[in-house]
Amino acid sequence: MAGGDASSGAAPVLETAGEAEVDAGFEFAFDNEAFSDRVLRIEVVGAGRKRRREGANGQGVRRCEDGEGNTPVLRVKTVHISSVILAAKSSFFFKLFSNGMKESGQRQSTVRIADSEENAFMELLRFMYNGRLTPTTESTLLVDILMAADKFDVVSCIKLCGQRLIGLPMTLESAVRCLDLPCSISMAADLSEAAKKFLAKRYKKFLSTKFQDELMRIPLAGIVAILSWNLPGVASEKSVYDFVLRWADLQYPNSEQRREILSSSLLPMVPLRRSMTNVILIDQPSCIINFSLKREHCSGSFPSGSMRSPPFYCAGHGFFLSAHRRMEPSNSFVLIIQKLEDKGLVRGTVDYDIEVKTTPSLEFTTLWRHTTTTGCTQGFGCSVPWSEVIPDDSPFFIDDKLHIRVHVKITPQP
Repeated sequence: MAGGDASSGAAPVLETAGEAEVDAGFEFAFDNEAFSDRVLRIEVVGAGRKRRREGANGQGVRRCEDGEGNTPVLRVKTVHISSVILAAKSSFFFKLFSNGMKESGQRQSTVRIADSEENAFMELLRFMYNGRLTPTTESTLLVDILMAADKFDVVSCIKLCGQRLIGLPMTLESAVRCLDLPCSISMAADLSEAAKKFLAKRYKKFLSTKFQDELMRIPLAGIVAILSWNLPGVASEKSVYDFVLRWADLQYPNSEQRREILSSSLLPMVPLRRSMTNVILIDQPSCIINFSLKREHCSGSFPSGSMRSPPFYCAGHGFFLSAHRRMEPSNSFVLIIQKLEDKGLVRGTVDYDIEVKTTPSLEFTTLWRHTTTTGCTQGFGCSVPWSEVIPDDSPFFIDDKLHIRVHVKITPQP
């Protein structure tokens, strides 16, 4: 994060031991024209985008956000400021006031902030004069001030906010905000870890219907933390799998982004993924997907339940492969291709193939082939006698893995 001393081209930061507070002797000068040499024009705009750190431009205007220059200004505030005081506390203002303004005789500087940042920014300005934060137990407000301090490079305020936040109870809103703190902020890692622990504890029973609305609004880092801490106690792996898919559908409407997040961040955490691996997530009219299933998972999971693959996509429709042991009417190993429930009907013809690699040829052999017509929603698959699948000398296991290949082709309705 920017900061440092005057020898490095940034403002010298005044700090004391302990709670990183600065000299409080200039409170009388805040917004006092008699003790000010400049006017700070604060343009408040309706919305801010993702924070982007930039230097000051040639006119002394701080372009804080992408696209802010075209955003209508809601209101304007002016504050009388001392350039010496602000430059001493903030390397941002040090650079702003050093950027040719002295030579031009310019006495007004402009910053542009989002309306959601206004209260925090005014607190930050006061802090630079008096070295104190308004007493508060609201962790969300402290996060706002922390973000403003990082944005305008007020190192002493960043440290003080971080120390205060560590000592306050988390709320849902502050925890979510702390997960998104930039790594440039000191104590960001500690605050992020505290937020993860708070969310993991709050949503220990994350599959309960009580929390579903809240959970759908939590960002990726929070969901990863909740799954990491609470998966061992979950009874239904399928429920976890369905929860992850539902969350991803709401958070990532773009199918390509959704598949990337699922395959790289979430599905590897779901226990089902350890049973069926090497899934290739693609989205073409015709696709071939490879799975591998360990012998130990077959013998360990059956007949208590089924195993389900991560999703794969074909022509915009989602599918998955499930495997289970069926006892009636005959003891058999069953593989079924099913559609994801929320993807709508397939309008066209669907061709399915299921193949397995066998010994001694080590080539794939077709187990089952089937064609369905428009509007069909049921799953389709095949069964193999259990006695042929599980023995040590079974031709279906190679190095204790069952290698499955699924081919799906969708021909759209004319």
